[in-house]
Amino acid sequence: MRQAIHHVELNEKLQQCFDLLDQITRTYRNYNVEYIKIVDAHPQTMDTFFLHFERECMTTFKMFDESKRDEIQSLFVKETEEKQKKLEEEALKKYEEEKRIEELKRIEEEKKNPAGAAKGKAPPAPAKKPPGKGEPEKPVVDVPKLEVPKIKEWTT
Repeated sequence: MRQAIHHVELNEKLQQCFDLLDQITRTYRNYNVEYIKIVDAHPQTMDTFFLHFERECMTTFKMFDESKRDEIQSLFVKETEEKQKKLEEEALKKYEEEKRIEELKRIEEEKKNPAGAAKGKAPPAPAKKPPGKGEPEKPVVDVPKLEVPKIKEWTT
């Protein structure tokens, strides 16, 4: 008797699951037909929707409308300047690190050979700051000059 009651409830739940699956199948099969009806009923709305969607997708790939050419050119110039500055900072850090290592090696040599250091050249005098300037000059670092990307046109 217990099994019969339990099986009845299970069969009801199973039937509900099959009904839901049938509904999903009908919706899936009818989706394209219903979608075409919506597009036919509202062509201007759908065109506007897809145009807006396309513009958002193209923005991801840095592709913009022709009316924004000046904004994009200024954006490209700004991004290029930031990249150039970052390259120069990295090169300057590398240069300073090499100078620091070179200085440590020189100090180590002087500790190992104190007599040779006395005979050698005197250490270079610290660079004087130019009058009227607060910061010493930056060393010249060989960094390639980046070009601003050209704007390429595209049509929808």
